[in-house]
Amino acid sequence: MKTVDAECHSCRATGLYRGFAEPPGVAVVCVDCGGSGCKKINVGETDVYTPFTERKRREHVKTVKRSRGSLVVFGVGPTGDGITYEQFLAGKLP
Repeated sequence: MKTVDAECHSCRATGLYRGFAEPPGVAVVCVDCGGSGCKKINVGETDVYTPFTERKRREHVKTVKRSRGSLVVFGVGPTGDGITYEQFLAGKLP
């Protein structure tokens, strides 16, 4: 097996997640890839994956915040101060 950079499936390589708990215009940093849009995975010769080339843009996002987490039991949705989407694209994290 070898390790490769693949597109994060959770955020579709955008680095951001939007679900039922995020209000319009708000996205949270993907908890699976940390906002990079990329995950290192181990693959064999027959595994199928999408190679990561760059973080993709996401439509209809104005504000980026940290996520409370991914388990409804502990609370989900955005938390803390946000940054603009342009700041996120420039490499800043909230």
